[in-house]
Formats: sequence, C-alpha cells, structure tokens
Amino acid sequence: MRLQYHNRLRYSRFIRHDLIGLIRADEWWEYKLVPVLSAFYATALVLHIAVSSLWAGALALLLSVAAAAAYASVINDLTDRADDVRAGKRNRVADRSRSMVAAVLAATVCAGFIFGWLWRKDVQLLSCYLATWLAFSLYSFPPFRFKKRGLPGVLCDAAGAHLFPALVAVFIACRGAQRAASEAWVASVAVWALAYGLRGILWHQLTDVGNDRAAGVRTFARRYPLAAPVIGTFAVFPLELGALAAMLWQIGSAWPPAFLVLYVLYAIRSARRWQTTPVIVVPKPRFFIVLHEFYSDLFPVALLITAAVRDRRDLVVLFVHVLMFPRRVVHAIGRIASLSSTSRRRVSASTANTVVNASEPHQGGVG
Repeated sequence: MRLQYHNRLRYSRFIRHDLIGLIRADEWWEYKLVPVLSAFYATALVLHIAVSSLWAGALALLLSVAAAAAYASVINDLTDRADDVRAGKRNRVADRSRSMVAAVLAATVCAGFIFGWLWRKDVQLLSCYLATWLAFSLYSFPPFRFKKRGLPGVLCDAAGAHLFPALVAVFIACRGAQRAASEAWVASVAVWALAYGLRGILWHQLTDVGNDRAAGVRTFARRYPLAAPVIGTFAVFPLELGALAAMLWQIGSAWPPAFLVLYVLYAIRSARRWQTTPVIVVPKPRFFIVLHEFYSDLFPVALLITAAVRDRRDLVVLFVHVLMFPRRVVHAIGRIASLSSTSRRRVSASTANTVVNASEPHQGGVG
C-alpha cells in the first residue's frame, strides 16, 4: 500500500514538474487557449448554433492547439539553449533527459499529424492548422530562426500563437455547424487575433530586451527600440480595437459590450486604487496590460452567457469552461464584485499584488 502511494506521488510530481514544466503549459494553458476558445464561442453565436452542439469540435480545437503550443514551447527551449546560457536565463530543456524531450516532441508531432489527417478534406481548416506549426518552426529552427530576424520574428510569433489558432477555431465551428461564416467575420477575427498577438510579442520583447542584448539576439524590439512602442501603440492597438468592435457588432448581443464596460470601470478603479499603470505595449512598474484581463477573464464568460440565454444547454459549456479555467473565472467574479464593494479604503497587499501579477501574462508567444 505504501509502495503504491509512493508511486502515485512520484507520478504526480512527474506530471506537475517535469512534463508540465517542459511544455511550459503554465504559460499558455490559460493565456493562449482562452482567446482561441473565445473565437470558437463567438463564431457559434454568429452562426446561430448552440455551442453545446459543437462539443466535439471544441474538444478537437483544445487538443489540437494544445499539441501545437507544447511543440512550440519545447522547440523554442531546444533552440534557445546557447542564448539562454549567455543571458544567464533558465532553460527548461537543459535539465531534462534527451529521451524525455524526444518523446514529448514525438507525441506532439504525432498529435498534429492525426488532426491534419482528420481535416485533410477541409482546405481552409487544414491550411490554418499547418500554418500554425510552420510559423512556430520558422520562428525557432535554424537556418530560418526568424526570432533573430526582426519583423519576420514578430509576425511569425503573432501568427503562430494567435492568428492561425483563432482561424482554426473559426473553421472548426463552421465545420461543425456545416455552414460558412461571412468573410467579414473571418476578417474581423483575423485582424483582432493578429493585432493582439503583435501587441503581446512586442510587450514580451520590450520586457526581455536586456536578456536578448546579453545573448546577442537581435529581436525586433532590440533592433528598433524607439519604433516598436510607437508601432504597437498607434498602429497595432487601434487595429485591435477596430476589429474587436466589428466582432461585437456582428455577435449582436448586449452581454459582451456590457462586460467590456465593466472591465473599463474596473481598470479605471484599479489604476486609481492600487496605483497601477495601464500599458498598451511598454512595460512599466506595477502595470496591467490593457484589455488582457477582458480577453482572458470576461470575454469568454460573456459569450457563454449570451449562448446560454439563447439555448439553456450551453449552461453546461459555461460550467465546463469554469472547470477548465477556474482561476480566470474567479478573477472575473472578483473584478465584478469589486465594483459593487462599499469598502474602498482597506485593500490588502496580497490583493493588490494579485491584480498586478494577473496582468503580467506569458503572452510573448514562444519565447
């Protein structure tokens, strides 16, 4: 009995520390998958079909994108080993056995092949899914190694981490509904996802510019330290806002805009109450990234509430979403509750730190 317990404990530690640490699941499970699922939920609403009726597609989306994200994390660490040594950064592959790394890579690639085979007759879906893997590979592997090539690296990261997965979500929903989304909807989701991805990788590169300088990695932000914040703030962010507005208009429900208003009120209150600084691209002390918490916490909940109002069966989907991403939903409830709080004077340090830390996502793509 004691031996069995000991084996279970070792297995649990292997999953938590070795496997999850190697694929960096803590960096993308919530921050990357939730916006992709939101694109799926929103597409179902636009197509006027219950999200619950697309459960098989939702599961396929989750597993297929998770496989690509795990692949991206492992190959990024593999190809970053020398650079991380020069920069004095921890590399998650360095302390793992070659056999374990090879097994994880093989598993992710096999999973990708399986989904590619299943979708082989759907040209749009297959093209976007394969493009996700291609973008990650071009970003990391030499001789391409777009990570070090400025603008191509920024575009590759944003496309692989956000644009193509969001389009995969749209086309999986269309496949399940057996109807096509409008070109306007596909374009809106594409621009929104790409702009959000560009803003994320620019933020990440500006945050990591010191390490990149030490490692000799010439990222876009390091090559153009003055232009990167300007482009992210005055070109990329307006595109993101315009695309989000177009999406909300086409969804045609008051719930997502209402939750967006709640987010704006909370962001203003947070900035005043906890002396935090809203940022679009440029990192600052005690900051939160504008709209990040809306996308990760409030947007999917608003979409699923809209779906449940239209079809009560979608309450099950909302429940499953809460089970899969409990921290995001807890954060969302906390933000809404704080707006109705009557006590404004006493704020614990831990609460303030939670607000700041929750706004520091690992949203720089693959590294």
